[in-house]
Amino acid sequence: MVETDTVADATTGSHTAARDAILAFIAARNPGMAPDTLTGATSLVTSDALDSIGVLDLMMDLGERFGFDIEDDSFDLAHFESIDALARYVDGRRLRS
Repeated sequence: MVETDTVADATTGSHTAARDAILAFIAARNPGMAPDTLTGATSLVTSDALDSIGVLDLMMDLGERFGFDIEDDSFDLAHFESIDALARYVDGRRLRS
């Protein structure tokens, strides 16, 4: 089952919209993937959720959807340690834009 609970971070607030967008993107790219295989803790580095082109497409989609420019720091490996980590990064970028 895909997690849909609101997850909050003390510094960035709720990142449910970003996490939901990431999960939806991955689900659309992997129609055969069982929904319960993805959680906020799913790594985008070690899982088979996305390949390298998928990560690029995801970042472009998130930048367009949430209104921020994709820069070199967007691809810091730490942002892809989990879906929740990427959602926090997206929220941080949204706040700076």
